[in-house]
Amino acid sequence: MLEQRTAIVTGAGTGIGRAIAARLHAEGARVVLAGRRRDKLEETAGLLGDRTLVVPTDVTVPAQVQALAEAAAGFGDGRIDILVNNAGVMRFAALGQADEAHWQEMMDVNCWGPRRLMAAVLPAMRVAGGSIVNIASIAGEHAFPGAGAYGAAKRALRHLSQVLAMEEAGHGIRVNVICPGVVQDTDLLQGAVPPDKQAQFLDTFAKLHPLGRNGRPDDVADAVLFFASDLSRWITGAVLPLDGGRHLATNRPKLD
Repeated sequence: MLEQRTAIVTGAGTGIGRAIAARLHAEGARVVLAGRRRDKLEETAGLLGDRTLVVPTDVTVPAQVQALAEAAAGFGDGRIDILVNNAGVMRFAALGQADEAHWQEMMDVNCWGPRRLMAAVLPAMRVAGGSIVNIASIAGEHAFPGAGAYGAAKRALRHLSQVLAMEEAGHGIRVNVICPGVVQDTDLLQGAVPPDKQAQFLDTFAKLHPLGRNGRPDDVADAVLFFASDLSRWITGAVLPLDGGRHLATNRPKLD
């Protein structure tokens, strides 16, 4: 479905990002792998094979974001067809305890980073139109204790996505949002929950998803493929809850 198209995937070194990159690559795309850790990006490239380009990038550094967009345009003969803003960071802190550094990190990585990259790819994406897919979170849709800064950043990303969908529709650029619930086997979750509590966390939340399990990276990758491909050619500004029905019940249990 993606032959001759060029895609950027951020956070492509592990977990969800790696699964997304693999899914797009399997459908014929040239995939630009972006993330902070070159070694992890190289691992992903090794798994995928040809039609990949590794560009280490910190999305909080404007010069690096611009360099990524330029490298991707060169890789795609002047075009960028797909952008997947997947890179993110999650930390929990009560509002009364979250300091300025906590808020700065949540906003800079989860909202301003994608904003920078969306703006940077527009010239190359306007050549033939394209699809931007932003990975937000159920935490940006519902209030969960401890997720104030993280959820605010993801909600802001949703709003920016819908504004851009309106602004760029005339150029054939579609912008859609995916809001996952708890997805296991990711570095994002491992960084947010202490190692000795992860099994309890995953078991607790699996029972709260009406479909009876936590998400997996491939679940997100399949949804990204839908939005990246012509299957969604008449969809823009959409917000997809990808959470096993979790958005239907917002009671978040207290974790010890």
